[in-house]
Amino acid sequence: MIDLEKLRSFFYLIKEGSYAKASLTMKRSRLTLVNHIAEIEKVCGSKVFVKSRKRFVLTEKGADIFRLAQDFIPNLDNGLSEILTSKQPPKPNRLRILTTTGTISVFLIRKIKKLLEDFPNLDISIITQNNNLDFEDTKADVGILQKINSSSLSQKKIKTITSRLYASKDYIQKYGQPRNLEDLKNHKLISYYSDYEGTFGNVDWHINRKMPEGSVRNSKLRVNSALLVFEAACQGLGIIAIGDDFEYLENTNLVHVLPDEIPQSFDIYFITRKNHIQTEIHRRFFEILTT
Repeated sequence: MIDLEKLRSFFYLIKEGSYAKASLTMKRSRLTLVNHIAEIEKVCGSKVFVKSRKRFVLTEKGADIFRLAQDFIPNLDNGLSEILTSKQPPKPNRLRILTTTGTISVFLIRKIKKLLEDFPNLDISIITQNNNLDFEDTKADVGILQKINSSSLSQKKIKTITSRLYASKDYIQKYGQPRNLEDLKNHKLISYYSDYEGTFGNVDWHINRKMPEGSVRNSKLRVNSALLVFEAACQGLGIIAIGDDFEYLENTNLVHVLPDEIPQSFDIYFITRKNHIQTEIHRRFFEILTT
């Protein structure tokens, strides 16, 4: 993905026709511009122009990028100029995030705090969803989701989540420990998804693992909220599947159930559209999520 500043360097270099003129316009050193062009060519995997008789001749890839920049950079710079010269304070930026209703949403909130410290004027919307919603059909800027089968998206891994079974000590004392997955049918299970939604995936793996295709174990309680699922387990209402790194697990009465059973692991990705320019907010957000 080409970030905004490098795209600006490329645009003004071609527009001005020389490194010297572009450096004056952008108030950037020639070396910075050279490095920016090198980064663009690295991302593209090809040259974006060739030098011919003291002028730049765009390659096919370079022409495509310049057309994109030509439609975008002048309007952006004119808008910034108006903001900088206006007596009115600039409107806050906006970031719309699409994620799941599981423990990732809790993980996100803790990371959002750091992002807002860096961008105090940023407006953030977090949209959680249960069903298999197509990220490309939404207005979200960023998806914090499992990998999507699409070549038009940029998808960078954030972390691997390992999910295990937990129940409260009170529940175990009252109903006993299940002996194996088969024995779960004799226990009270808590899941995220309702039966009619038909979406179980990795979050509710305990109700569909080793079950015949198209069938699931019955769950006595279904709640599409990570915090409520967690609280239900703490209250002794049943057995849940939840990520090991769910921070609220510490200092609770929850214990592992079927500790010898192979846990469910799945990867979470930072997803954006390839044709959208990566901003400093995007870059910083990904950095925060992976540290």
